[in-house]
Amino acid sequence: MKKYLALLLFLMVTTVSIGQSKYQDVVYLKNGGIIRGTIIEQVPNKSIKIETVDKSVFVYQMDEIEKFTKEQLNGESSGLKNNSEKRKGFIGLSLGASIPVGVYGEWFANTGLQINLINYGYLFSENFGISAMWFGAAHPSISVGFEPWSYGGIMAGPLLSLPLSDILEWDFRPMIGYAVTTLPVNPNIVISANNQAISFAWNLGTNLRVNVGKKVSLLFSVDYFSTKPEFKDFNFKPTIGTISLGSGVAYRLK
Repeated sequence: MKKYLALLLFLMVTTVSIGQSKYQDVVYLKNGGIIRGTIIEQVPNKSIKIETVDKSVFVYQMDEIEKFTKEQLNGESSGLKNNSEKRKGFIGLSLGASIPVGVYGEWFANTGLQINLINYGYLFSENFGISAMWFGAAHPSISVGFEPWSYGGIMAGPLLSLPLSDILEWDFRPMIGYAVTTLPVNPNIVISANNQAISFAWNLGTNLRVNVGKKVSLLFSVDYFSTKPEFKDFNFKPTIGTISLGSGVAYRLK
C-alpha cells in the first residue's frame, strides 16, 4: 500500500511543479507600472504582496492596481484578469476503473468499476475548502460462481486546490467516512446470515479540473480507497484497498 501512496504523491507534486513553473503573476498598476513575480500574500479587497525573481518584495493596495493576471513565462497572458472571476466550487459526476490492490486484489477481487455520483468541492479561500463524495463500486469475485464484491458510501474532508493556469486546477482531497460493503455469496446457496457490513473508510485522492467553459469542467481523478468491514456472521474481516482512475464532468459553482 505504501508504494501506491508514494506514487500518487510523487505524481501530484511533479505535475503541480511542472504546471506552476510555466506561469508567473503579473500586476498592472494604475500608474502604468508592471510587476512580474509570484504573489506570496493576498488580503481580499485590500492588498497583495508580490516577490520578484531577484527576491525583492513589493506590497500594493488594491486601489493602486488596475488588474493582476497569470502569464506564461514567454509573456502570453492566461486571460485570468482577476481572482474574483474564479468559480469557488464544483459538483460533478465521474466514472472509471477501480483496481483492487494488496490482499484484496490477490485473493478476492478483480478490476471493477467505480462511479462517483456526487463529486463535490468548495473553496473558502483561494486554496482551501471542503470536499465530499458519494460513490459506489463493484468488483467481480475471483471465486467462480460468486456474486461481485460491492460497496458504496459517503466521505468528506478538506480540499487543497492549486491553480496551474486559468483553465487547469489541481485538487488534493483526503477524506474519511463510512462504507457499506456486500460480501459475495453463491446465488445457488440459500444463506440466512447477514452478508453486509458498515465500516469506517478513508480515501486519499486528487483531481485535475480542466475548465472548458465558464460553468463546465472536465474531471480526471486518481484515488486510493481503503476500508475494513467485519462480517460477524462469517467471522471474516477483510481489508479492502483499491486505486480508482476516473473521468467525468462537473458544474462550476459560484
